[in-house]
Amino acid sequence: MKIEKRCGAGAPEEPETPAAGRKPVIVYIMVLFIAAFLLMALSFFMHQRSNSEALGQLQSSVSAMQEMQETQEHVVQLQKELAKANETVNELMEHKGRIEMLETELAQANQGLDNALGSMDDFWQLDEAYVLSDQERCQELLAVLEQRKELGTLMLSEKAWARLEEIGDALAVLPGEDGADAEH
Repeated sequence: MKIEKRCGAGAPEEPETPAAGRKPVIVYIMVLFIAAFLLMALSFFMHQRSNSEALGQLQSSVSAMQEMQETQEHVVQLQKELAKANETVNELMEHKGRIEMLETELAQANQGLDNALGSMDDFWQLDEAYVLSDQERCQELLAVLEQRKELGTLMLSEKAWARLEEIGDALAVLPGEDGADAEH
């Protein structure tokens, strides 16, 4: 019976070890595939994290470069404004020079007018003193007009010069203090 037991119902019995040996190999291969998949997934996530950090750094670099470019554009704009301001300053300095020159000319013209006014006033007083026969006052005013003539500040019209010479000649002919009653 031992033989029959071995043979059984006519079909040979297969050993149990080979079937049991295949199952652990498949499980071992599956565990290896799962471990490889997990390692690949881990590697992928680490690579993604590394890429996101690099992208963040790149974005910060780009934003820094954009800020630098904006700053450079602002500097260029400020340089242009400075150049315009310098041009304006130069123009204003030229205008200031012209104004100073015109002020000098105006002061000279005012001085000339003051001299002419003073000369005409002195001449008018001389003419009035002559008409009133005030010989002493005429002599004083002639001395003042002579000083103006020497200084070059005596400014009279041609008619006034002619009248001044006429008065000077008439006073030279008149006697001293006693001739105050003489007619002209």
